[in-house]
Amino acid sequence: MVNLSTLNAEQYDAVTQVSGPVMIIAGAGTGKTRVITYRMTHMLGLGIEGSKIVALTFTNKAAKEMKERLHELAGKSSKGIFIGTFHSYCLRILREFADAIGLDPQFSLAGTSDQIDLIRKALEEHGWQGLYRPEDLLTRISSAKNALLLPHEIKGDFADRDPAVLAVVYDLYERQLKLNRVIDFDDCIFKAAILLKNNPDIVSKLQDRWTHYLVDEFQDTNSAQLYVLEMLANRHGNICVVGDDDQSIYSWRGALVETLDRFETTFKGTRLIKLEQNYRCSNVILNAANKVIRNNTGRKNKTLWSASKNEDPITLASHVDDVAEAKWIALRIFGLLGQGRKPKEFGILYRANAQARALELALRELQIAYKVFGGSSFFERKEVKDFLCYFRLSVNPNDRLAFWRIINTPSRGIGLKTLEKIEEKAKETGLSPFEVLHQSLIPLDKKVQVAAQHFTDVLRNIQSAPLSDGAELEERGRRIIKEFGLDDEIKLKTSHEGSRRRKLDSLKKLPTWIRQIAESRIEEKGQLQLLDLLDQLSLDADGANDKDKGNDNHVSLMTIHGSKGLEFPVVFVCGLEEDQLPHKNSRDSELGLSEERRLFYVALTRAKEKLHLTYARERFSQFKKSERKPSRFLDELPAEGMLSELDAAKREQVQAEDKKQINMQRLSMLKNSLKTGFDRKPGTTIPAADHKA
Repeated sequence: MVNLSTLNAEQYDAVTQVSGPVMIIAGAGTGKTRVITYRMTHMLGLGIEGSKIVALTFTNKAAKEMKERLHELAGKSSKGIFIGTFHSYCLRILREFADAIGLDPQFSLAGTSDQIDLIRKALEEHGWQGLYRPEDLLTRISSAKNALLLPHEIKGDFADRDPAVLAVVYDLYERQLKLNRVIDFDDCIFKAAILLKNNPDIVSKLQDRWTHYLVDEFQDTNSAQLYVLEMLANRHGNICVVGDDDQSIYSWRGALVETLDRFETTFKGTRLIKLEQNYRCSNVILNAANKVIRNNTGRKNKTLWSASKNEDPITLASHVDDVAEAKWIALRIFGLLGQGRKPKEFGILYRANAQARALELALRELQIAYKVFGGSSFFERKEVKDFLCYFRLSVNPNDRLAFWRIINTPSRGIGLKTLEKIEEKAKETGLSPFEVLHQSLIPLDKKVQVAAQHFTDVLRNIQSAPLSDGAELEERGRRIIKEFGLDDEIKLKTSHEGSRRRKLDSLKKLPTWIRQIAESRIEEKGQLQLLDLLDQLSLDADGANDKDKGNDNHVSLMTIHGSKGLEFPVVFVCGLEEDQLPHKNSRDSELGLSEERRLFYVALTRAKEKLHLTYARERFSQFKKSERKPSRFLDELPAEGMLSELDAAKREQVQAEDKKQINMQRLSMLKNSLKTGFDRKPGTTIPAADHKA
């Protein structure tokens, strides 16, 4: 049995209550991961088989950490427990019962850029391109799936505008997913929920298999996830959820702040346990966080506290603009690095990714190592994915995903119905879709036939060129860009000059990049292996080219959303202005404003020792400077424990003068001791007091 003596009273209750429904309200920094791993170890010690236990969380990183910590406590006996994300758990169920829901067992997962491309094609099918943003429609389709709605179930009370358009695009999008034999990220849970809803025999089978459930970050669950849990855990009722409604910040991806109340309604007799002792922050920081979050109504009351003796005040700084703000932050960090702090001890948090640019420039100017987390990967850019799919197809004509992506890029007039005919003929003949098109095995309009034949003939010609070294690979890349007019496609469809220039520059560099990768692989393995090269091309280009790879000693820049679950000794939260935090899209809604306040609460509780809050009186946005007002959340902070920038500067000056005075006294004592030593007669010793000086 695991030693439970190191747990506080509330943690002990949370660990030992293993039967029936339990809800653990775990405030920020209260040791919930420890409680979860101790709880599972305790369950194993009671004789519950690991294969009967499911532990679910929301990120692969959190799942990995949970596995490692559990293995340290329970050793090999922990291997039977399923520990993973909601999506990986539901994906496992879908793989096992794919036939029951009409999926190909070998289905793949579509990436975000693939999803946007499919939405774009759906819009083009109806001539609606330019009328709607594909990203907006994808978000709304995601919301529909999280609410367990099929295309024909979209109605006005769900969609805020154009429900008919959303339903049509959603349906076309689903047909294209099926055509490509892929599902999207939301489908992992959405289709699992539909599977369980329509197959009670499968539900019964899974209820027999898993009898105990443990769910981390429960406040982040959406309707589809709750439905899956309710279906599988309601027979035995042995379910423990760990969450904090004050940290519910993902409504935009379907998370329900009322999820904790719904759990208590669904699972009658739920035992409620609160973890309030914080092991991360100082009480100065916790007092500020507690005072701010109390302005939200309908929350489960709790007050975080700490045994920490640190009384370092929170610094609040105002700046002329975002450039001055960034420079101030960089200079502060530079000074603290000079006092012995390490770059990895600092976290800079902001509301939107766009705020990172000014911060990067300021940190670069002082040569401070940093890393930006979040934002778009180089490989998620459309022009990069288009080029690489052409390249992959030139190496492997059987690459279905590459073919489906580029067959109509640039446009060749090939619509969804034609693509479905190609797929039907491919199934009938056993040929690849590329071969079906190349051999003209389906009837096409004359104009489309000419475009399709040109596409396959040119690609066949490119495929026949030798590929024995890096130079030939680079030449193939240049031929692809030229022969298929990928640069012309960018010029035609990108109206913003700066964006057009960036895309063309990225495209131009890709052939050389492929050559460099090939040459490094040849140097490493002695020969060029094309399949190995294709695997290498699937890596993130930014990561592959990161000179500091493996070095984690850097200042971390990230959105507040991205910082959840992390902590830093020193935290800077910048851009604390109206329209920024709270965001302009949320400030007029009580629900939206409450979530923005929770976001601020999360930001505050990332700091372990020292917290700096900053805002700018002007900020550069939408290609112009605009005046800003301080965030209303700053008015909710307590006066106690706060220092303005001026106060902080005075305090530092006093501290610096005190240090200077102390050093002067030490120097004077040293000089006196040396002088005394010189004046002594040979053979005498320096008194002990002088030694100390």
